Amino acid sequence: MASNIVLVFHKKQPSKYSWVAEIRSQADNSNKPPQQFKVCLKTKQRAQSTGTMASQTIEATIGQIRQPIPVAILMRALGCESDL
Repeated sequence: MASNIVLVFHKKQPSKYSWVAEIRSQADNSNKPPQQFKVCLKTKQRAQSTGTMASQTIEATIGQIRQPIPVAILMRALGCESDL
């Protein structure tokens, strides 16, 4: 896998995610292993009497944090989203 390039994959169904984008970041003159950042589009479908409903969320996976985090919460934690 190449470093410092965004790779986007369409996942075959059934899968937890429908699309995955990932980047492996590494400094040019560094011997450290690359750090991975992954953004995934998660689709949940619910059956209702009138048809099926789908809800989509975008989740991110960051380095040492193993559990996916919703992107809206990540942006708020980084200070990119105002409370107004």
